Amino acid sequence: MDLMSAGIGGAAATAICSVFGWMLKRSIGQLDRKLEAHDEALQKRSDDLAAFKLHCAETYATHSSVEKAIDAFNRSIDAVFAKLDRIEEKLDKKADK
Repeated sequence: MDLMSAGIGGAAATAICSVFGWMLKRSIGQLDRKLEAHDEALQKRSDDLAAFKLHCAETYATHSSVEKAIDAFNRSIDAVFAKLDRIEEKLDKKADK
């Protein structure tokens, strides 16, 4: 009888270990799938960010180019005011004659 109970106990222990092993394998498999999905989501976000950076670089002006454009505009305005001042001086001289 001891041999029979030992066989049944061993079979029960083997069954319990098998169930726990199967559960462990299943949970590890689920974690692997979650990690793969997470990696795919991170890669998609990284690709989206790279596309947005490219869009910004192609669409919007940089700080230095805006400064150059403003400086050129200011020089043009200064030239217009200088011409207006010369015209005003000529008109003042004509009015005196």
